[in-house]
Amino acid sequence: MWLYIAGLALATLGVMDLLVNIVAVRLLNFTLIELGILNALWTAAVIPSLRHSNVLSNAGLTKRPTLIGFLVFASFFPLFYMSVMWKSATLLYTAYVLHAVTYSYVKTGCQTAVLESYPSHQWSHYSRRLAQLAVLFEGLLLLGISRVWSSLLEAWYFQLIAVFVLAGNALLILEIPQPSLRFEKILTRIESYLKKGLTRIHGYLTISSLDYADGEKVNTIIERFVKDGISLSLIAAALAAFRVGNEYLFTPLPFVFIRLMGLKTPDVITLYGVGKMIGFTVMLVLPPKVVSKGAFTLATLIKIVSVVGIIFWRPDLGFSSVLLAAIYISNLVIDTTIYTLYVTTTSGSNVGLFNMVAEASSLVGTLTSGFVMTILGLNTTVFLLVILNLVPLLLVKKGW
Repeated sequence: MWLYIAGLALATLGVMDLLVNIVAVRLLNFTLIELGILNALWTAAVIPSLRHSNVLSNAGLTKRPTLIGFLVFASFFPLFYMSVMWKSATLLYTAYVLHAVTYSYVKTGCQTAVLESYPSHQWSHYSRRLAQLAVLFEGLLLLGISRVWSSLLEAWYFQLIAVFVLAGNALLILEIPQPSLRFEKILTRIESYLKKGLTRIHGYLTISSLDYADGEKVNTIIERFVKDGISLSLIAAALAAFRVGNEYLFTPLPFVFIRLMGLKTPDVITLYGVGKMIGFTVMLVLPPKVVSKGAFTLATLIKIVSVVGIIFWRPDLGFSSVLLAAIYISNLVIDTTIYTLYVTTTSGSNVGLFNMVAEASSLVGTLTSGFVMTILGLNTTVFLLVILNLVPLLLVKKGW
C-alpha cells in the first residue's frame, strides 16, 4: 500500500515542477537564461538537503525525511500562489527552492524504505515498481490539470489541490515502513565483502596451481576472479554526462514548446501527460531485467533519435507525446541501470551520495543550459546533447 502512496507523492512533486516552469515561461515571461537560473537554484537547494537526508538514510530512517518534506511542502503552496497572483519572480524562486528541499527528503525517504524493507535481490524490482507508479500518477494528474487549466489558479481551486497534495504526503508519513531492526543493507554489505574476499582467495589458489608458463591462462583467471567490477569514478562520469544532457534537454523544453513551437499551455500539459501515460504503458511490458548491456545500449540510441526527432521534426501533438514517452522510458532504463550499478558496487550504502552527484551534475546543466542554447543555438545544442548521451555507453565495456 505504501508504494502507491509514495508513487502519488513523487508524482505530485513532478507535476508541481512542471507547473512552476510553465508559469515562469508563460506568465512571468522568463528568458532561456532566467529559466536556467531558476532550475539551477532548485538544484543548488537540493544538494545540501540531500546531504542531510543522506545522513538520515544511512541511519535507516524513513519517516523523518518524509515528515521534513511534508513540512517544507506546506510552505511551498502559498508562495507559489502569491508568485502567480503578483507576478513576482522572487517569490517563484523562493517557492521553487522549497519544492527542491521537499523533493530531496521525500525521494530519499522512499528510496531508503525500499532498501530497508525488502531483501537485496528485490531492490531492483520494487524500485522499478515505485518509478512506474510515479509515472502513472503523474500522467493522470497532468491530464486532469490540462482540462481545468483556465480555472486552476483560482483561489478555491488551488486551495483544494493544495489540501489534496498535502493529505497524500501526510498519509505517506503514516504508511511508509520504518523497520525497527535496520540490518538489510548491513547484511548485503557484509555478504558483498565476503564474496569479494572469497573470490580473491579462490582466484589466488587457482593461479598458484597453474603452470606459470601459460601466461594466457593466468591472465584469464586473473580477469575472472580478481576483478572488482566497475569503478565508482566511471559510474560518476556516466551519471554526470547523463544528468547534464538531461538538463540541456528538459530545462529549456517548456520554453521550446511555448515560445518556439507556439503551443498553448493546456496542449503543453497534455503533451507531458500523454507522454507519461504512454511511458507507463511501455514500462508494463518491459522485461523485468532492464539492467542489461543490451537494454542500456538500446535505450541510449532510442533517446538520441527521439531527442533529434522532437526538436528538428517538430511533429504534431500526438507524435510528440510518443517521442517524449520514448525519452522517458529511455531515461528510466539508463537511470535505473546506473543506479543499480552504484547500489551493487557500494552494497546499498550512501544512497544520498548518488543523489548528490546526480544533482551536482544537474546544477551544472541547469546553470549553463540557457547560456549554451542562447550562444550555440538550438542545432548545436542538440549535437552536444548527442555527445553527452553517448558517454554512459562507456559502462558497456565493463563487466557487469
